[in-house]
Amino acid sequence: MKTTQLGIELGSRHLRIAATKKKEFLKIKNMIAFDEDDKVKAIGDEAFDMYEKQPYSVRVIKPMEHGVISDYTNMRYLLGTVLDGYFKRVHKPELVIAVPVDITNVEKRAFDDLAWEAAGKVKDIKLIEKPILAAIGSGIDVEAPCGNMIIDIGAGTTEISVISLGGIVESRLLPYGGDQIDEWIKDYVKKNYKLEIGMKNARRLKMAYAENETQQDISVKGRDIVSGLPKEVKIPAAIVEEKARDQIREICMQAKAVLEVVTPELATDIVNEGIYISGGACGFTKTEEWIKEELKVTVHIKPEPQDHVILGMQSYLK
Repeated sequence: MKTTQLGIELGSRHLRIAATKKKEFLKIKNMIAFDEDDKVKAIGDEAFDMYEKQPYSVRVIKPMEHGVISDYTNMRYLLGTVLDGYFKRVHKPELVIAVPVDITNVEKRAFDDLAWEAAGKVKDIKLIEKPILAAIGSGIDVEAPCGNMIIDIGAGTTEISVISLGGIVESRLLPYGGDQIDEWIKDYVKKNYKLEIGMKNARRLKMAYAENETQQDISVKGRDIVSGLPKEVKIPAAIVEEKARDQIREICMQAKAVLEVVTPELATDIVNEGIYISGGACGFTKTEEWIKEELKVTVHIKPEPQDHVILGMQSYLK
């Protein structure tokens, strides 16, 4: 009997799981909520719905931060609950875990230990570099003797990698992504409009601009820090573009640093093939234009960039 493989991506914002026998993949928020007695109240999307709305007796936490496990115990519980709930009938599967490249051996070992403990009875566990999967999901032939650069802009991290012959030649993990834009928007609105908003509203403002590229004002609701009362203000969408472009500029500076240390042959390949972008934080329609302007090379962003890693995982499992 052929062993079922489960591919797992532990993201800062989402937990995704793909199986060899299923066309669709599972995607839930990577969050867990506890009540005042430290008993689990909700996980996944249900916990996310409680986020920023919970009473003092309820805690909502994110067990992954900046691409690594920040809360081992609760991440283990969350993964174990999801595997038991959605893949209970899968007998002794082989787990394939997507992990960042530029992390310590201790952090990498934590992924392996967590999978063994959360899954219970499994046949084997294998770790695979996240940039390889993002590249496969972007349509790159990673086994070819050709250099390709993939920039994966996630929620909490950005990973810049050069890939050739199925391996990572050079990689750099940056501790920022889409969440940092949300935090900046939240602080900007508080400082300039005296309005306190949550991370969800900051993200809504960002997505409203990303989806429409509008230069018009966007209505945002929150609490007036002077009166303490609910308030609605209109904020220029251009502020989102300003911060998003600044972040892209920083990422491109790091990409240039990576290009400086690879061989001239690989650099030539990258110029010829272009740079591939993946990750949910590259959702701005001007991202391609901004990166091309900074790096002076062709830029490719394939459909569904937010799911390139798990889509690459599906192809890898096949």
